Amino acid sequence: QAVLSQWLKSRCAQTVVQWFASFLVLFGQPREAMPFHLLEAEQTAVLVLASCILLDDVLALAFASTSCRALARLGLRRLRLQSVASVKPATALHRLVSSSLTDRGAGLVELDASFCRCIDNDALKSLPQLPSLQRLILDGCQDIDDEGLQALAQRCSGLRHLSLYWNVKATDAGFGKLLRAQKGANFHTVSFSGCKNLGNETVQRLVGRGPNMEILDLTRCPRVSDSGALLVCECLDRLRVLRLYAMAQLSPAAFANLKRLVRLEELDLCGCRVQDGALTDFFAAAAPTKLHTLNITWCPELTDAAVLAVASSCPALGWLSLFGNMNFTKAAVEALAAGSCGPVLHSLDVRGLTKAVPYSLDPEALRKLFPALVSVELHH
Repeated sequence: QAVLSQWLKSRCAQTVVQWFASFLVLFGQPREAMPFHLLEAEQTAVLVLASCILLDDVLALAFASTSCRALARLGLRRLRLQSVASVKPATALHRLVSSSLTDRGAGLVELDASFCRCIDNDALKSLPQLPSLQRLILDGCQDIDDEGLQALAQRCSGLRHLSLYWNVKATDAGFGKLLRAQKGANFHTVSFSGCKNLGNETVQRLVGRGPNMEILDLTRCPRVSDSGALLVCECLDRLRVLRLYAMAQLSPAAFANLKRLVRLEELDLCGCRVQDGALTDFFAAAAPTKLHTLNITWCPELTDAAVLAVASSCPALGWLSLFGNMNFTKAAVEALAAGSCGPVLHSLDVRGLTKAVPYSLDPEALRKLFPALVSVELHH
């Protein structure tokens, strides 16, 4: 960012950027009529402006010329408030949604305020209507509670991506208002990781608003019970990613419907009380599975039967953690190496497997079994 910031101040950079902006504006016909390579050029410009360049520099670019202003407007459709250097993120947000560069908020497609602690209820209540907003990330914004979520519910209704990681104040009442406000059933990605006051009521709302959801993270949501987990597996059969990390409150019965999620590519059950039957049923239903990532760290009720099912059903598996399980044996590790995933596993953690010596103690012995292995310590 520092290098790009300095480069933008050079005459060469201003010439190049202005030429590129003019190029985009010259071909400013309706998007459906634009050739594919021009659409790619527009997307590249937006990605560079939104991801690599400081927001202050994007704003400065807007004053260079009419063409540069058009390019800046594209970049400001996606706001990442962490890239603001000159003012507090809350102040920058207020100014930007009041600016014609964002059509006074109506042009915003993405708002990422991750770990911007100054984004609180008052900041959200000061926002205008955000009719185009599809991606909202408020990870680590711990001063947002039900009041703030209600303010969002009144301002945006077309979310496809929602992340509220580590929100410790909001409850089902606030989550429910935000979910009910969304029109259609368009959710693609939702992360409620660390939302300790979120329960089954929110899960029920969620499955109704996101039947086509592909990514769901319910890590460390202690108020979600067996009925909530069963509902997820029963209703969200298009999921590609499911994270139930540290959900030890769930009983083995909570995983009875796991076999319905045959499209899963990533499954995180770290610390869960899942048993062999639920996993073997899932592997049988999905075989050959699309899983590339599987975390069954600290799953104390699993035995070799689960590992044997992995070996026979997961040809695309590249990342696997068996860390801390004292039931898995040396024979299971060797069966894994001989299985369909053996040649492609690049990350495997078998530390703590007291019955799988020498592999659990000697990384070199493990590497001799798995030719593609790179990482043997996946947890620190």
